[in-house]
Amino acid sequence: MSRAVDLQNIRAGYGNLTVLNNITLSIERGSLTGLCGPNGAGKSTFIKLCLGIIRPQAGTITVLGGTPGRRGFRNTLLRIGYVPQKTSCGLIPATVREAVSMGRYGKAGLFRRLSPRDREPVGKALEAAGIAGIADSSVRELSGGQTQRVAIARALAMDPELLLLDEPASGLDAEGRVDLLEIIRERREYHHITAIMVSHDEGSLAKCGRLFRFTQGRTEPFHV
Repeated sequence: MSRAVDLQNIRAGYGNLTVLNNITLSIERGSLTGLCGPNGAGKSTFIKLCLGIIRPQAGTITVLGGTPGRRGFRNTLLRIGYVPQKTSCGLIPATVREAVSMGRYGKAGLFRRLSPRDREPVGKALEAAGIAGIADSSVRELSGGQTQRVAIARALAMDPELLLLDEPASGLDAEGRVDLLEIIRERREYHHITAIMVSHDEGSLAKCGRLFRFTQGRTEPFHV
């Protein structure tokens, strides 16, 4: 099995602050991997490295065969779905369907009308995230948990190869957290996705195929 994400001897941080120190970590394609550890241990920094938001101070990183921050990585980003800790979906003056459809704009083109080929994954994502029944509702009227489901559906609508989830269960009840993992593990149309999830929820982490614990700038395999 090939690697979706590969870090070799990575040191990374912010200014003079080193958050990750000499990290070597590989994520296999098609896997569901959980990242845990205390706040400030480097989990979100890892996600930012994968997205090219920050660059390593030392070492090398490849994501889906590309190098974050390098020329051409923008095309790779179109193959990556990202659900942040805090989503701005609730601020958008749009319906749920319209907000989820934004996940297709990178591939379809920002000012192009979505084709039937684009609308199909939007419908599947709405159904998978459990919000098809409120597709015509305004996102401004949603609860926090529903808004988080919109963010998850928007990422799934991209039909990503890699899904990065930074505390995706925030705002979701216990049933919602279970649904999220089942989306990735059980639904056939998403079996090709490599998913990396940052979480403090032991129930969610227990469903991951592999776990890594971040602590004091290092990471190690972990078992719940």
